[in-house]
Amino acid sequence: MPYDAMPQQIPTRTLTLIAKKQPLIATSWVAPDVLLDGHRFRLAWGPNVLTIPADRPVHVQCEMPFIFTYGRAVALLQPNHLPELEYSPPASQWFQGEIGAVGTTKTNGTWLVWTLLGVLGAVVVLGLGTAVLAALMG
Repeated sequence: MPYDAMPQQIPTRTLTLIAKKQPLIATSWVAPDVLLDGHRFRLAWGPNVLTIPADRPVHVQCEMPFIFTYGRAVALLQPNHLPELEYSPPASQWFQGEIGAVGTTKTNGTWLVWTLLGVLGAVVVLGLGTAVLAALMG
């Protein structure tokens, strides 16, 4: 049963889950999913407001759905914890995401993206340099 359709007799609270969108994420057009005790919900980039039980721990799992699921991050939100979390998906499918208190998560794998962009830039510069030298010498 989705948490947003829980009967009124169950005490509930509001979870604010912020999905951070970074420009270096390879699949930034895909929004992340969250699983609340196994119930899947699609998130939007930015703040998302979800209703969760107030009287027990809630298993929160975020992940990126693409050709295969990647960027999984898990947290157990206790009843006495501040119900505000932040999910940072990885920059690439080969890294884990991070979930935690707002302002404490980072985007894993950005070094790989910067390295690949640097190599691509070096190839372009070397190619242009070779073409200019060939034109000057020929």
